Parts: sequence; C-alpha cells; structure tokens
Amino acid sequence: MNEIKVGVPYSRFKDIFTCYFFARINSENQESVKLAIRDAINYWSSFDSELRNEIIRISEFSIERNSRRLEKFILWAKHYFDTPQETNTQRPLVDILPVVNMNK
Repeated sequence: MNEIKVGVPYSRFKDIFTCYFFARINSENQESVKLAIRDAINYWSSFDSELRNEIIRISEFSIERNSRRLEKFILWAKHYFDTPQETNTQRPLVDILPVVNMNK
C-alpha cells in the first residue's frame, strides 16, 4: 500500500482518529473491528492520555457487540496506558552560537 505523509495539527488527528475508531468498532463487519484495533495498537505511542482514554471508553461502550476481541484490546490498552508518548523535539534551524563580547 502506498503511504502519504501529511502534516495535520494533533487536535485534528485526534478528532479524525476518534471518529474513525468509533465507526469501525461499531461496525457489524468483524474485519473493520479488527482493523480499528490493529490501527489503535500501531499508533498507541503517538496518542496522548486524552485520546487513549477516549479509545478505551469507546471500546468499553461497544463491548457487547464484539466482546472477546474488545475485552483483550481493553486489557492491552489499560496495561500500556502509561507508555510514553513519542514526541518530536523541535530544535533550532541553526546551532546556537555563543555570544562574544567584542569590547574585550
């Protein structure tokens, strides 16, 4: 599959992923449910705690439809809830040079 890398604000990504996950988890199609869970696991380290809570809440809300698979995912998500979020540290475009006092 081809991939495109696009830059979107994290707040927009959270909205999009939450809607995507909700729609897939509440689908009657088991392949859609499996794909949503796999995507959540793959991107888990990029989620903040608010999105992780939302994913767990959606899963618990939908648990009666797909109980076994979702129960395993909820246990996994709660176990890995405190996994550090991957962040990109911004650095200046140029190295910071020391200030030189020309009067000396």
